[in-house]
Amino acid sequence: MKNNLLTFALLGAAALMMGGCQTSRTASFPNHDYNTVFKGAVNGLCSEKKLLVYKADKQKGIIWLQGRGMFANPPETPVYLTKAHDGSANASVTIQGMNNPWADRIMNLISDGLPAQKQGVSKSRGKKSLDEGSDTDLERQQLELEREKLKLEKEKFEFEKQKRKTRKPQPKPEPEPEPEPAADEEPVE
Repeated sequence: MKNNLLTFALLGAAALMMGGCQTSRTASFPNHDYNTVFKGAVNGLCSEKKLLVYKADKQKGIIWLQGRGMFANPPETPVYLTKAHDGSANASVTIQGMNNPWADRIMNLISDGLPAQKQGVSKSRGKKSLDEGSDTDLERQQLELEREKLKLEKEKFEFEKQKRKTRKPQPKPEPEPEPEPAADEEPVE
């Protein structure tokens, strides 16, 4: 009975995959140029342990990937990247199966692999962007930690100094006298 259930499950999964149901997803990245999107897409897809990126053609805009597992992971799948007229990029993927979650996961991996878009200083307000502000906050926190560390080291040094001052000098032990030769023994010359 157990083998029959496994056989029916495998046949059902194969029928869904072969039945023509497909899941397609498309994403556009207006704040990034094509080269950045391609590089970020490859990095993002390679970060997933269940996927294997085995071919990436930048000229044609195709990234070939496949799942490392047999049933739960996607079969051989191309991810298409196209360059828009304004220099930005679009990504699209089509995977066999109805409502296949891998289509969404692949698009999320592509967008996760992209670097955050940094904005420059606003000329009208003179404020920094959020990314630059968070960098300065991080630097400020690191400087505070260094300051605390130096303060603790200084206190430790002062403590050791006080400890040495309060310690009373111990009198040096007197050297033990050398034993005198016994009267029976003759001195060696």
